[in-house]
Amino acid sequence: MRRIIACVVVLFALAVGVRVPMPGWGIAALMVGAAAVAWKLSSCPHRGPLALLPATAGLDGTMRPPRWYCDACGLEWEAHFEKPQTPVRKFTGYDESKAVHAARRAAELADRQRTLALQRAGLRPAPRKVRTARPAVLSADTADVVPIQQGRRLAG
Repeated sequence: MRRIIACVVVLFALAVGVRVPMPGWGIAALMVGAAAVAWKLSSCPHRGPLALLPATAGLDGTMRPPRWYCDACGLEWEAHFEKPQTPVRKFTGYDESKAVHAARRAAELADRQRTLALQRAGLRPAPRKVRTARPAVLSADTADVVPIQQGRRLAG
Protein backbone atom coordinates (compact mmCIF):
# COMPACT_ATOMS: atom_id res chain seq x y z
CA MET A 1 0.00 0.00 0.00
CA ARG A 2 2.83 2.36 0.86
CA ARG A 3 4.50 1.73 -2.50
CA ILE A 4 1.28 2.54 -4.32
CA ILE A 5 1.06 5.86 -2.47
CA ALA A 6 4.70 6.58 -3.35
CA CYS A 7 4.04 5.91 -7.06
CA VAL A 8 0.97 8.20 -6.96
CA VAL A 9 3.11 10.99 -5.43
CA VAL A 10 5.72 10.65 -8.21
CA LEU A 11 3.08 10.58 -10.96
CA PHE A 12 1.30 13.58 -9.48
CA ALA A 13 4.57 15.54 -9.35
CA LEU A 14 5.29 14.58 -12.96
CA ALA A 15 1.81 15.70 -14.08
CA VAL A 16 2.17 19.00 -12.24
CA GLY A 17 5.58 19.55 -13.81
CA VAL A 18 4.23 18.94 -17.31
CA ARG A 19 1.08 21.09 -16.92
CA VAL A 20 2.61 24.08 -15.16
CA PRO A 21 5.06 26.04 -17.29
CA MET A 22 8.37 26.19 -15.40
CA PRO A 23 12.04 26.04 -16.34
CA GLY A 24 13.91 22.74 -16.62
CA TRP A 25 15.66 23.14 -13.28
CA GLY A 26 12.26 23.65 -11.60
CA ILE A 27 10.96 20.37 -13.02
CA ALA A 28 14.18 18.65 -11.93
CA ALA A 29 13.87 20.06 -8.40
CA LEU A 30 10.20 18.99 -8.27
CA MET A 31 11.10 15.46 -9.37
CA VAL A 32 13.97 15.20 -6.82
CA GLY A 33 11.61 16.31 -4.04
CA ALA A 34 8.92 13.87 -5.21
CA ALA A 35 11.51 11.08 -5.37
CA ALA A 36 12.65 11.84 -1.80
CA VAL A 37 9.06 11.77 -0.53
CA ALA A 38 8.35 8.56 -2.49
CA TRP A 39 11.50 6.92 -1.10
CA LYS A 40 10.50 7.86 2.45
CA LEU A 41 6.97 6.55 1.94
CA SER A 42 8.11 3.30 0.35
CA SER A 43 10.61 2.32 3.03
CA CYS A 44 9.43 -0.31 5.50
CA PRO A 45 8.76 1.08 9.00
CA HIS A 46 9.01 -2.46 10.51
CA ARG A 47 5.76 -1.98 12.42
CA GLY A 48 4.35 -5.42 11.73
CA PRO A 49 5.20 -8.63 13.53
CA LEU A 50 8.90 -9.38 13.40
CA ALA A 51 10.53 -12.79 13.57
CA LEU A 52 13.39 -13.42 15.96
CA LEU A 53 16.02 -15.62 14.34
CA PRO A 54 18.09 -17.55 16.90
CA ALA A 55 21.84 -17.41 17.29
CA THR A 56 23.36 -19.90 14.86
CA ALA A 57 26.75 -21.03 13.66
CA GLY A 58 27.65 -20.22 10.06
CA LEU A 59 29.13 -22.69 7.60
CA ASP A 60 32.64 -21.55 8.49
CA GLY A 61 32.00 -21.99 12.24
CA THR A 62 31.56 -18.34 13.18
CA MET A 63 28.69 -17.56 15.50
CA ARG A 64 25.92 -15.29 14.24
CA PRO A 65 24.09 -13.44 17.02
CA PRO A 66 20.27 -13.47 17.29
CA ARG A 67 18.67 -11.31 14.61
CA TRP A 68 15.33 -9.61 13.96
CA TYR A 69 13.73 -10.33 10.57
CA CYS A 70 11.04 -8.23 8.86
CA ASP A 71 8.90 -10.30 6.51
CA ALA A 72 7.52 -7.20 4.76
CA CYS A 73 10.87 -6.02 3.39
CA GLY A 74 13.15 -9.04 3.97
CA LEU A 75 15.62 -7.03 6.04
CA GLU A 76 17.35 -8.56 9.05
CA TRP A 77 19.43 -6.85 11.72
CA GLU A 78 21.19 -7.83 14.90
CA ALA A 79 19.13 -8.08 18.09
CA HIS A 80 21.10 -6.62 20.99
CA PHE A 81 19.99 -8.49 24.10
CA GLU A 82 23.27 -8.95 25.94
CA LYS A 83 24.44 -5.88 27.75
CA PRO A 84 27.98 -5.84 29.06
CA GLN A 85 28.05 -5.76 32.83
CA THR A 86 31.09 -4.53 34.60
CA PRO A 87 31.80 -6.10 37.98
CA VAL A 88 31.00 -3.97 40.99
CA ARG A 89 33.80 -3.90 43.52
CA LYS A 90 32.20 -3.92 46.93
CA PHE A 91 35.18 -4.89 49.03
CA THR A 92 38.83 -4.10 48.64
CA GLY A 93 41.81 -5.01 50.73
CA TYR A 94 42.33 -7.71 53.33
CA ASP A 95 40.67 -7.89 56.73
CA GLU A 96 42.83 -9.84 59.19
CA SER A 97 40.06 -10.09 61.75
CA LYS A 98 38.03 -12.33 59.44
CA ALA A 99 40.90 -14.72 58.68
CA VAL A 100 40.61 -16.64 61.98
CA HIS A 101 36.88 -17.21 61.55
CA ALA A 102 37.35 -18.25 57.91
CA ALA A 103 40.08 -20.74 58.87
CA ARG A 104 37.86 -22.26 61.58
CA ARG A 105 34.97 -22.63 59.12
CA ALA A 106 37.27 -24.22 56.55
CA ALA A 107 38.52 -26.72 59.14
CA GLU A 108 34.95 -27.59 60.16
CA LEU A 109 34.00 -28.10 56.53
CA ALA A 110 36.98 -30.39 55.96
CA ASP A 111 36.04 -32.41 59.09
CA ARG A 112 32.43 -32.78 57.93
CA GLN A 113 33.54 -33.86 54.46
CA ARG A 114 35.97 -36.39 55.92
CA THR A 115 33.25 -37.78 58.23
CA LEU A 116 30.77 -38.11 55.37
CA ALA A 117 33.38 -39.83 53.20
CA LEU A 118 34.08 -42.35 55.97
CA GLN A 119 30.34 -42.99 56.42
CA ARG A 120 29.91 -43.58 52.68
CA ALA A 121 32.80 -46.03 52.74
CA GLY A 122 31.18 -47.94 55.60
CA LEU A 123 33.82 -47.02 58.14
CA ARG A 124 33.22 -45.48 61.49
CA PRO A 125 34.73 -42.09 62.07
CA ALA A 126 36.85 -41.56 65.15
CA PRO A 127 34.88 -40.25 68.10
CA ARG A 128 35.01 -36.52 68.50
CA LYS A 129 36.28 -34.78 71.53
CA VAL A 130 33.29 -33.46 73.40
CA ARG A 131 33.63 -30.23 75.25
CA THR A 132 31.87 -30.23 78.56
CA ALA A 133 30.01 -27.17 79.63
CA ARG A 134 31.26 -25.55 82.80
CA PRO A 135 28.79 -25.57 85.66
CA ALA A 136 27.39 -22.22 86.59
CA VAL A 137 29.15 -20.73 89.58
CA LEU A 138 27.02 -18.67 91.94
CA SER A 139 28.65 -15.81 93.69
CA ALA A 140 28.48 -15.58 97.46
CA ASP A 141 26.97 -12.12 97.55
CA THR A 142 23.62 -13.08 96.06
CA ALA A 143 20.46 -11.91 97.75
CA ASP A 144 18.70 -14.18 100.18
CA VAL A 145 16.33 -16.53 98.42
CA VAL A 146 12.84 -16.41 99.82
CA PRO A 147 10.71 -19.46 99.04
CA ILE A 148 7.23 -18.86 97.70
CA GLN A 149 4.62 -20.68 99.74
CA GLN A 150 1.88 -22.56 98.00
CA GLY A 151 -0.67 -21.56 100.55
CA ARG A 152 -4.31 -21.63 99.67
CA ARG A 153 -6.71 -18.99 100.73
CA LEU A 154 -9.99 -20.24 101.81
CA ALA A 155 -13.00 -18.19 100.99
CA GLY A 156 -15.32 -17.58 103.80
